[in-house]
Amino acid sequence: MELHQIVLAVAVLAVGLAAGVFFTFTTLIVPGLRDMDPRSTLQSFQAIDRRLQPDPPSIDGQPAFGAALGGAAVLTVAAAILGWPHFSTTTRTLAVTAAAVYNLGFLVPTLTTILPFNNSLRGVDLDTMSEAEVATRRADFDRTWRGWNLVRTASSAAAFALLVVVALAGGG
Repeated sequence: MELHQIVLAVAVLAVGLAAGVFFTFTTLIVPGLRDMDPRSTLQSFQAIDRRLQPDPPSIDGQPAFGAALGGAAVLTVAAAILGWPHFSTTTRTLAVTAAAVYNLGFLVPTLTTILPFNNSLRGVDLDTMSEAEVATRRADFDRTWRGWNLVRTASSAAAFALLVVVALAGGG
């Protein structure tokens, strides 16, 4: 195997893992949170976020989570660039499209909406908030976080499918 094929294989794996994470949040975790009362939903989400973004960073946090999701962003671009001289016109287009779809669908919502929302909820003491304040935060979660996570789910699944097609086409 050549370097571009190895990078493509690792990109397929990383994007597949990311798609699985987002799919799991979309289909299991978030619906499970929605079955809870608003205060419990947000407290549970805070606990999940503390595992994903420990403060201060710690070895028992989830470095593999960030590495897979962030690594997929880099690897999709690297696969397209390294494969460019080896890919057909069609596989070039698919590889570049996969990189664009993953990066736009993952990075933009994550950096502009998901992380700011998570960080805004991080410092909130839900035990001192009124039921109305908690309900407002919960509505923000339902409206903002869920919708943008669905974008991440769809874009990562699409990018995964595109990269699989590139790999099955021979990957150059």
